[in-house]
Amino acid sequence: MKPALIEAGKKGGAAHKHKWTDEERDIVRRDYNGHNQSAHQIADRLTHMTGDKITFYAVKGQAAKLGILQDKNPRWTDKEVEILFEMITRYAPITIARKLHRSLNAVVVKSKRLGCSRRARDGWYTKREVWRILGVDHHKVQKWIDSGELEASWHTEIKPKKNGGACWHIAEQALRDFIIKHSFELTGRNVDLFQIVEILAH
Repeated sequence: MKPALIEAGKKGGAAHKHKWTDEERDIVRRDYNGHNQSAHQIADRLTHMTGDKITFYAVKGQAAKLGILQDKNPRWTDKEVEILFEMITRYAPITIARKLHRSLNAVVVKSKRLGCSRRARDGWYTKREVWRILGVDHHKVQKWIDSGELEASWHTEIKPKKNGGACWHIAEQALRDFIIKHSFELTGRNVDLFQIVEILAH
């Protein structure tokens, strides 16, 4: 690790600031195509090449200075649309956004425009879906279910167990009521705000 970086980790140490070279700017000018994925790839390449930590945002900043910063929401490729369709019913939008190197808003808007449902069923949620939406671990959701704060039933005649075989059935109305009552607790960075807004709007 460079001495400057070591000093930056100490109290009062000055943060290391990378000094861009003409060669590095040429790489950005040549390889940046307006897609976030290309900015991530350039950042990784320059990090390995220089030994400094070059971030995605630093690359975007250089692209802006070079006058080649394109639309922050570039055209979707056929491959990206295919991935979106495959993942939309199984993963939270934030997970898909990270996979595609796009913003959360871009993923939600695109899925709506394509008419691809975010869920394979309507009217109820599993416990797994709820903890992903609320941005908490499954133990906390189970605690809410056990205490009666979050109304839930067995989707089959079999009570859900740790090894699977059955799932909790949480009605959309029950989840909506819970969100309204416990909104002050939903402050984590993993909260799926877009999904919550959809639930409350119904």
